[in-house]
Amino acid sequence: MTGYWGEPTSSVDWCEDNYVWSYYIAEWWNSWSNVPPMMLAVYAMFKSHQVHVETQQPMSIRLAYFVPIVIYAGSFAFHSTLTYVGQMLDELPMMYGTLYFHYITLRHNPIMKWIIIAFALALTCMMAISRNVPLPFQIAHGTLVTGLLFRGIIFNKNHTEVKNTRLLNLSGILYASATFFWLMDLHFCSTVKSLHFHALWHLLTGVATFVWIQFACAHEISVGKKKLHVQSIAMVLPYTTARYY
Repeated sequence: MTGYWGEPTSSVDWCEDNYVWSYYIAEWWNSWSNVPPMMLAVYAMFKSHQVHVETQQPMSIRLAYFVPIVIYAGSFAFHSTLTYVGQMLDELPMMYGTLYFHYITLRHNPIMKWIIIAFALALTCMMAISRNVPLPFQIAHGTLVTGLLFRGIIFNKNHTEVKNTRLLNLSGILYASATFFWLMDLHFCSTVKSLHFHALWHLLTGVATFVWIQFACAHEISVGKKKLHVQSIAMVLPYTTARYY
């Protein structure tokens, strides 16, 4: 079925049937499932500003909340249009955002900034060259996310206070669960189409990203030799700050 945006020009068309619910939105559920993660990031930014007087999240962390906002806005553009431009608005922020997450915990080493910039340029060139083949991007992004988790495990070995928060564990479990649903949607489409597993991937990765940002905040607080405090949002989501009293 063809809608407002015409035939897909993206290199991938996901399992969900196109233009079923709206003439203007190609993949309805895959598009709107990006909104809750964006709302969570906006709320986290507001809360970070709200608590800044008495407690503190480092500026690198406060800026990190822009990453999921940009990523999921781009994902909405991709799934609602299935155009190549929309796909780049989705995939490039995913790549750059994950590299920024690496930068947060590596920026204390001056040379790492330039290594990350070189990575970003190389990956951008790779995506331009492999325009019609999604696999190189998927492998690169998966490798970057896995690298975040493994680097976190190494850091936890020497920082018991951060390890005891179990933030990295929770983020890893959420990412693994999201990846499972993504793979199911990709390889067993005819069986699971009605379950909208790709939309669930968006929701779970949104929460996993939020939790990882809290882990990165704990990392920064620990490196800065400040007192670590983990509170909760609605008794469900963890939220990390430094405490000065």
